[in-house]
Amino acid sequence: MAVPTQSPDVASGTPLPLVSQPSREEVLAAVRGRLDERKMTLAEAIAERDLYFRVSLVGACNLSCAFCHNEGAPKEGKVKLEDVDVAIDAAVHAGFTRVQFTGGEPLLRPDVAEFVRLGRSYVDDVGVTTNGVYLPRRIDSLIDAGLARMHVSLQTESLIAAGSEQRWGIPPWLGPTVELASGGAFRLRVNLPVPADTLPQAEAFLHAVTSVGIDVKVFAVLPEGEVREEEYPLDRLEEMVERVNDSRREGDRGSVLLRGYRPPEGVRCPTCPDRSRCMEQSHSLRLGADLTLRPCLATRGWDSSFDLGSAQGTVTEAALLALDYRWQ
Repeated sequence: MAVPTQSPDVASGTPLPLVSQPSREEVLAAVRGRLDERKMTLAEAIAERDLYFRVSLVGACNLSCAFCHNEGAPKEGKVKLEDVDVAIDAAVHAGFTRVQFTGGEPLLRPDVAEFVRLGRSYVDDVGVTTNGVYLPRRIDSLIDAGLARMHVSLQTESLIAAGSEQRWGIPPWLGPTVELASGGAFRLRVNLPVPADTLPQAEAFLHAVTSVGIDVKVFAVLPEGEVREEEYPLDRLEEMVERVNDSRREGDRGSVLLRGYRPPEGVRCPTCPDRSRCMEQSHSLRLGADLTLRPCLATRGWDSSFDLGSAQGTVTEAALLALDYRWQ
């Protein structure tokens, strides 16, 4: 399971003392109050946090990756184009300017390009997050639909299969996508989970892919257990990322990011019963394939059903809750 660096009290797994948990109405009022204090609109806050609207097209996936959290969603169901149309319209009215389609595995849907085209009718920044296996049969239609960015989550097994245990290679199905991205067709980012015993292979791979213009987000894959962080050399992972970025040659266009952890400090966070296992580090409000709005990864306590009859109101409330996990 992938877990970012966490502070000791959160990582220990020891339940924190909880005071009375505020109601949804109390939290929403508090968040709105903080926006008023800063004389900031919801749209301005969304822009400041770089928050985006994430839509799960399907719950199913063709892989079972150890690092996948599935965003708390069931592994079944799929959304309708007309429902997503209503949802994106509401999200844009709330202030979102970026839409990312995900799953499950969104490329399982033959009509995935239609969702991208729909997204582009509202905003310019429309992307897809995929494990990449179905890219050869979908990439042309995605580009024709106006895809602006793509995130590909790689698995160690596919990298070894394309290279060796000692030196990872780029999977054959990813090669054409890399070439298209290098040519400016869209922006490509690779999500790279790094098990503790593969740091040398990961570093060599990062040097290779950043030289051709691929951005990479690296994260730790930690063993199961009570205090998993102590078993992973997180400091070495951080040093590796710094070395790769520092050694980039003139002309290299790709860069490496390290997925980190932002402590939960929102209005609702101190009283959250799931705070001890919080892994929140995403900048998104999620709409699941089951039409559930999910403002937080760690807990299902703040989920809400997407109401087609009052779409703008339900999306706006969920966006306020998504903003709440941390205040600057």
